[in-house]
Amino acid sequence: MDRLKQTPNTVYRWVYSHRVHLIAWASFIFWESIIVGLISGVFGKLGNYVIHYIINICLFYFHVWLLEKATRSSRHAIFKIPLSVILELALYVGFVFYLDVFLRKYTNFISVAPPPAETRLLTLLWRSSFFLLFSTGYYFLKQFISERTERYRIEKQRFQMLLEKEKTEKELAMSKNAFMKAQINPHLLFNTFEFVHQKLNTYAPEDAKVMLYLSDMMRFAANTQHNEGFVHLTEEISQCENLIALHQITQGAIYIELASAPDLDEIKLIPLVLLTILENMFKHGNLHDIENKATIAVYTFDGKLHIESRNLPRLIKSKVGFGSGMDNIRNRLKYAYHQNAEMVAGIDEDGFYTLNISISLNALSKAPKTEKTGHTIPAD
Repeated sequence: MDRLKQTPNTVYRWVYSHRVHLIAWASFIFWESIIVGLISGVFGKLGNYVIHYIINICLFYFHVWLLEKATRSSRHAIFKIPLSVILELALYVGFVFYLDVFLRKYTNFISVAPPPAETRLLTLLWRSSFFLLFSTGYYFLKQFISERTERYRIEKQRFQMLLEKEKTEKELAMSKNAFMKAQINPHLLFNTFEFVHQKLNTYAPEDAKVMLYLSDMMRFAANTQHNEGFVHLTEEISQCENLIALHQITQGAIYIELASAPDLDEIKLIPLVLLTILENMFKHGNLHDIENKATIAVYTFDGKLHIESRNLPRLIKSKVGFGSGMDNIRNRLKYAYHQNAEMVAGIDEDGFYTLNISISLNALSKAPKTEKTGHTIPAD
């Protein structure tokens, strides 16, 4: 029953999708039948029209199908097409000639006297050539429309890619501007830091370390824009240690572990990835639970650089810059390393916020080992 109910809809969709063909054939048959009838003064019977036009329409579309098959592979196409045409003409002429003989003998569909066999064969040959000619024209029109549609699709896809590239470049520019705005030019402050450090070191050596950490971090931030867009990964790890030590002095007990593999000296990375991850921990993480320490691990494995972080989120979420830092990292990684970088973040089944970044080592910029400078002091 359901299939019967769906049949009218199926027929309607088919008719609608082929409406141009149906209108064209109806117009042609009506026009040709009237013209032939007026010229000859004799109109044929409906059965005769139906049978012969069905054969002609089948010849039309069969020839299109045959051309598509013959030209699909250019090899030997110059021989396939003429042979196919000759075979089509022979089959059509022979089939229709003997079909007329059958219709005259066993039906009353054809009431006029048969013409001489030679005349009838020539008429059928012209008739079949007429339909093959129009069928060939339809084939080329179909190919032209198909190629134009494909060109339009390719141009649209190319335009979409350009839009996405422009969008990515704008996002990168905004990310760079955000970082530049967040960086304070420290050159004017270095001498001041050194002066304050000398004064504090006499009375409070532990507090004096704050000046060293700040001076080192400010110098690193100022130099990132002059390093061709990349920094030594080990240098940024050192600044992460400085930042942890600074928070330990200013906030007291903070439970966070930073672990890095010993084979990272030659690797260079886009700057401020690790520092942004660490800063996100300080803003939005619960780092005061000794039983659930926050962790950051940096290592290479299976041809990739891996950066993994894990921390408990705060019960009361901070709304200051929530999510913007991670989006910034994601956009910069996508622009710098494309499909060679992958970043996944979310809350795991234990309620920890986890972040996993993997970058193909082949896509990373490498440099020879250099001796690190500065006042880096590891966290306690």
